Amino acid sequence: MKQSMKQRSLHSWLTFFWMLYAVLLLVTIAVCFLMLTTTGVSNASPVHPGTALFFGFILLVLLIMQALLAAATACFLQRSIFHPLSAIGKASQQIGQGDLTFSLPSSSTREMAEAIAAFNAMGQALRDSLAQQNRMEEERRFFISAIVHDLRTPLFSLRGYLEGIEQGIADTPEKIAHYLRICREKADALEHLITDLFTYTQLEYLELLPQREPTDIAALLTKSVEAIRPLAEQADITVTATGDTPPLLNVDKRLFARVIDNLLENALRHTPAQGVISIRWQWQGEHLHFTVADSGPGIAPNDLPRVFRPLFRGEASRNRRTGGAGLGLTIARQIMQVHGGELSVSNQEGGGAIFQGTLPQG
Repeated sequence: MKQSMKQRSLHSWLTFFWMLYAVLLLVTIAVCFLMLTTTGVSNASPVHPGTALFFGFILLVLLIMQALLAAATACFLQRSIFHPLSAIGKASQQIGQGDLTFSLPSSSTREMAEAIAAFNAMGQALRDSLAQQNRMEEERRFFISAIVHDLRTPLFSLRGYLEGIEQGIADTPEKIAHYLRICREKADALEHLITDLFTYTQLEYLELLPQREPTDIAALLTKSVEAIRPLAEQADITVTATGDTPPLLNVDKRLFARVIDNLLENALRHTPAQGVISIRWQWQGEHLHFTVADSGPGIAPNDLPRVFRPLFRGEASRNRRTGGAGLGLTIARQIMQVHGGELSVSNQEGGGAIFQGTLPQG
C-alpha cells in the first residue's frame, strides 16, 4: 500500500503538472485583466503608485512560481524518466559485453518502475543461468576427468599383468592362471563401467524408455536378494527381506531390477562384517513403498544432498576402497524417475543409511 502511494502512473504525474500550469496561467491572466481594468488604458484617471506596485509584485511571484514549476517538471522528468532510461541503455551495453553486474535506479512512476523491475528480473535470470552454466561446465570437466581416471586405472593394471605373462614373470602354470584371473576381473570391471556409462547417458537424454509390463514385484525383489546373498555370506553380512504381496505393477522388469541390485550392492559395500542389510516393501494406496537399509557408518550430513550425483562416492579422493564407479545410485534414481517414482536417502537413528523408494502402480 505504501509503495503504491509513492509510485503513480506517468499520466497522473503529467496531469498533475499540467493542472498546476493551467492554474498558474489562469491566475496570471486574471491578475493581468484586473491590472488593466483597475489602472485603465489611459491617463484619464491616475492610479495610486501602490496599486501598480502590488500588481507588479503579484505578477513577479506568479512568474517565479511558473519558473519553479518548470524546473520541478524538468527535474522530475530527468530523475524519473530520462535517468532510468539512460541507466537501462548503459546496462544493455554491459550485458552485450558480458557484464551482468549492473544496478538500476528507482523511479517514482509506475510504468518506469515496472520496466526497471522487469529489467532487473531479466538480469537476475541471466546471472542464474550463467551460474548454472558454469556449474554444468565444472561438472562436465569433473565427469570427463573422473571417467578417464576410472578407465585408465584398470587398463594400466590389465596391461601390467599381460606384460608380466608376456615377459615370463609368471613362470608357473599357477601364476599364469592367477594373472589371467586378475585380467578377467579387470576386464569385467571395465565392462561394468562402460555399461553404467551407456545406461547413464541413455537415461540422461531420455533415449532409454521403460518397456512396461505387469510385474510381480515381490518375486522380483526376492530374486535380487537371493542373487546377492552369497556375496553377503562371504562378507559375514546378513540380508533380510520382508514385505506383503502387492498387486502387479506396470514396470520395466530389467530396469527396476537394476534399481534394487544397485541399492543392494551399495549397501553391501558399506556394511561391515556381522552387519545387516534389510529390504522391506509394502503397498499403500496406489503406490509401492520400499526401503533398503544397512548397518554401516551412514552418510555424512554434508554428503546427503550429493549422494545421487554422478561419480559421487562420499570420499574426497577418487580411489576404489569401496569399489563401484559412482554411477549406480545415479542410475537407480533416474530409473525411478522415468517410471514416475522417486528415490531418496537419509540416515537411520541407530546408524546406517536407508534408501526409500516410491513407485506408482503405472
